[in-house]
Amino acid sequence: MLFALFQFIHILNNMKITIYNMKGSAGKTPLAVNIALDREYALATNEPYNLLDTILPEERLFSLQPDEEFPDFPEGIDVVFDLAGLMSRDARPSIVSAVSQSDVVLVPIYNELKCIHAGIHTINELLPYNKNIVVVATKLVKRKGEAFKDWADSEDAKNIKAVVDHAIGQGIPVLPLKFSRVFDTIFEQELSIRQMMEKDALARYTYRDVAAQFDTLLSYLEQHYA
Repeated sequence: MLFALFQFIHILNNMKITIYNMKGSAGKTPLAVNIALDREYALATNEPYNLLDTILPEERLFSLQPDEEFPDFPEGIDVVFDLAGLMSRDARPSIVSAVSQSDVVLVPIYNELKCIHAGIHTINELLPYNKNIVVVATKLVKRKGEAFKDWADSEDAKNIKAVVDHAIGQGIPVLPLKFSRVFDTIFEQELSIRQMMEKDALARYTYRDVAAQFDTLLSYLEQHYA
């Protein structure tokens, strides 16, 4: 009966993606919601009190308590897990059950000491359960005097990558995602970035860079982990 909720999901690459960082405000939910809207994935969360039911149809949203385990979602269901809480506390059952069945885990980290520290700790806790980890360098901004063509060459992104390489090793990809207010607009308009761009010419211009970065991220995941 549980999986009857997902019978209408559009199947693309049959992927399960977890998005997790124990630090709040790293960008987990905007990433998850944009993937769910853009690629018609189901979204599963261990935050029982959320506003996601106003954005996603009932058949594509699964919510449980942090101390519960996610079921093993069957083949043919594309799902993104939006996780909160600490593995060392009550949220461990939900986090471990999601991470263990996922094809890849995204760890969003922005260039702030507490977030970087939490991100490194998060990766170390995830590795025993899933070694397919990709860091998303979020909230990137251009600093005064900076000049670059690729956001991966920004000071923010380079600092995040340097710390991850030093603390974990050089095997973890770090992909850039610039700061944009569009991640707030996703919740206001209940549309993905690409869906907004399809509706409005100004949005096509304003969001073109962050949309391209997001497309690159999704293409990378589909190429390496689907």
